[in-house]
Amino acid sequence: MTDHADQTPPRSGGRLDPLQILFWGAVTAGVAAAGVAITAGPAVGRPGAILLLLLAAVGMVLFFWMSRGAGRKLGAFPERGAIAAAAMLGGRNEFGLIEALDEAALITDAGLSPLAANDAYLHIAEAAGVLGESDRPPMMSRLFGADPMLSAPMFRLSRAAQAGQTRREELPVTTAISGKHARYEACVGPMPGGYVLWRLRELGAAEAGEQGGEGNQLFLDDAPVGFFAARGDGSIVYMNRALRAVLGLGEDPALLRVKDIIKEDASRIVRKDRRGFGPTRTRVTLKGLDGQETQVAALSFWPAEDADGVSRTFVFFSDAEAPEAPAQTQPQTAVAADGVFAQSPFGIAVLDGADPASAAMLDSNAALMDMTQGRATPSTPFADLFEASEGPAQLAHRLRQSLNDPIEITLATDPPIAAHVHFARTPDGRGVAYVLNVSQQRELETRLAQSEKMREIGELAAGVAHDFNNLLTVVMQTCSTLLRRHPVGDADYPMLREISDHAVSAKELSEMLRAYARQQNFAREVFDVGDFLGSKQELIRRIMGASVQTEIRHGRDLPYVKVDKTQLERVIVNLATNARDAMTPKGSPMAKDGKLTLRTSVIDATAARGLGHNPIEDGAYVMIEVEDTGGGIKPEHQAKIFRPYHSTKEAGKGTGLGLATSYGIIKQSGGYIFFTSKLGVGTTFRIFLPAYDPTPEELEEIAAKELALIAPPPKDVSGRGKILFVEDLVPVRRATVRNLKECGYEVEEAGDGQEALDILSAKPGAFDIIISDVSMPVMTGPEMLEEADPAMIGKAKVLFLSGYAPESFSDVLERYPVHYLSKPVTMEQLVGRVKELLAAA
Repeated sequence: MTDHADQTPPRSGGRLDPLQILFWGAVTAGVAAAGVAITAGPAVGRPGAILLLLLAAVGMVLFFWMSRGAGRKLGAFPERGAIAAAAMLGGRNEFGLIEALDEAALITDAGLSPLAANDAYLHIAEAAGVLGESDRPPMMSRLFGADPMLSAPMFRLSRAAQAGQTRREELPVTTAISGKHARYEACVGPMPGGYVLWRLRELGAAEAGEQGGEGNQLFLDDAPVGFFAARGDGSIVYMNRALRAVLGLGEDPALLRVKDIIKEDASRIVRKDRRGFGPTRTRVTLKGLDGQETQVAALSFWPAEDADGVSRTFVFFSDAEAPEAPAQTQPQTAVAADGVFAQSPFGIAVLDGADPASAAMLDSNAALMDMTQGRATPSTPFADLFEASEGPAQLAHRLRQSLNDPIEITLATDPPIAAHVHFARTPDGRGVAYVLNVSQQRELETRLAQSEKMREIGELAAGVAHDFNNLLTVVMQTCSTLLRRHPVGDADYPMLREISDHAVSAKELSEMLRAYARQQNFAREVFDVGDFLGSKQELIRRIMGASVQTEIRHGRDLPYVKVDKTQLERVIVNLATNARDAMTPKGSPMAKDGKLTLRTSVIDATAARGLGHNPIEDGAYVMIEVEDTGGGIKPEHQAKIFRPYHSTKEAGKGTGLGLATSYGIIKQSGGYIFFTSKLGVGTTFRIFLPAYDPTPEELEEIAAKELALIAPPPKDVSGRGKILFVEDLVPVRRATVRNLKECGYEVEEAGDGQEALDILSAKPGAFDIIISDVSMPVMTGPEMLEEADPAMIGKAKVLFLSGYAPESFSDVLERYPVHYLSKPVTMEQLVGRVKELLAAA
């Protein structure tokens, strides 16, 4: 609260005590006598006796003066204005006429020290609880000390009083006086003799409505967003220039209603929210005079006191910036703008000059105070709100650019906030600055750019996986041929077997690349979670590093689950990666002295709720716990941890998608994921997967897979049939065709879809199966299938081979009975699938 008067409660106020005059006279005489004694020496006779008598007199006067209480009233050194105030109360009051005023009145000296007040003012001070026991009245600023929104107008009044000027301020609605909403008008003006007269009166609702708009209309008309005010019946009483420019209106709207400018139900804008939920936010479509429609966001509210029955609506355009508005040619209609300044969702500052680089703030609204973390106080230079890392001169240059065009600049806050600054001049030579917080917009743009970058990296990973799969297909097909020629016992068999095993490992790496690019195949299967985590133990250890202890504890009698292994692996990898980052000290390239614990157990919904995890449906679950010893998750981040693009990591070290993706995977699997965290202790994520009771056929399949891992059965790869093989890469085509022919099949090959189409045209219905790559030059596999006549295909089965996921050609799969096999494939896998398709014919 700005107050130029001394804030210490005055100690003076009663009539002058004669003993005070005697006391100071004695002190003066004593000092004079002491001076004579010291300077004149023996020439004065007995100076010691004289000095002693005078000191005794002073002591007696001081004793009686203090004992009678005068010292408590004025003190040894009375404060500024105390003697003048006491003189007024002592019968020489020359301001007695203020009692005749019908409004509260206060008189101060030129230094703004309170001297006298009438009974109306003292009554208000008593109601505000600031009168106290002092005989001197409080300054007017102290009456509103409980309301910081009134500090700016009080500051302006005080400055006008010091400058000997007359000023009138209509104060914002306040509850500081009586606890109820009330509006006051404060005036200040000079008096003869260097005194200042302060007046205060309460405004009625009707009077406030008549006088409310003129002072605030300036910032509304020049605001960089649209604004209009409307009555409850939908009639518009005011519209600013920015909105008129969008609608094509050259002057104030006459007889215009809300339904004339808004395509949707206009009652949503002017309907008052009786539930007290605050401003109403909605998306609407503006209708211009030229028929053009504009999608905007509207924020409507009613002032708290609802003095004039008029709603206020801000209109935010799609680019969050108002277009250039034509110069005002018609006079503006005064309209009540009560509460708009205080409740505006963007920052507004009223400056004392037309140069934003040198002007100081006269007033600022709550939005700007919040945006600047409390720095936008009256009398503060406007330039002090902004970051000056490039120097004051460059900052001043940037601010002056806002005189012509909006600028983007950084507020000097912690953390820094990006803002758009618009500046407008007022007719009286002042300036109005509009400050819009665009930090969220910039953050969103950064995240979108990062998302785009990640998408491009994903496409690159998918392309690399595709080409890698083609190379692996050649290696695996050739290796299969050599293994048939060099069976067990041959000297070359161990080396060929090693090549084959490494090719399989490379295939798993390719699958990881495709999973990263979200182009992998998803298939639910029944498995044991304990066995699954055991097989991923080495992968988890590589993620965590050698300095982090990794421990896996398996529960007993775990039920089966039916989920996608690839998806579950992705979740475990995400959680392990986040745990590693949480245990990595700032500035260190790797985690140190941490521990990651993975536990599995069976749990029911009741026990899960007992851990504080709810909602969760009844039933049995397999619980996977991933616990780390990192720093924990801060409380302000816990509610947002599963939101897309929310990341607590440093810039460039996270996409903000890991936990959001993990949440989606678990939810799609019919499960739940929760977490508990404690700062300085660590975080535990808990995954609940529904227990699954497999059918007898599924149990047989599980047993067969386990047996195959122990002793793979020999496969009969021989077969008969006519195959058309379409592949653009010569090494892949050559190796695959060779293996198919060695297995007994008749194979005709084509280098692309067009060549295959020519063969099918020449030999319609001649093939039992068509095997084709998907992505090829000239004509792709799906394009070939769509161009081919059904008679050309005949009864042939179609099998697509590709390193891409089937989602890339899913529309073809829906229209035709096409089968799919993911590259790379071994000879046994390909021939086995061919035999299945031919057997089903």
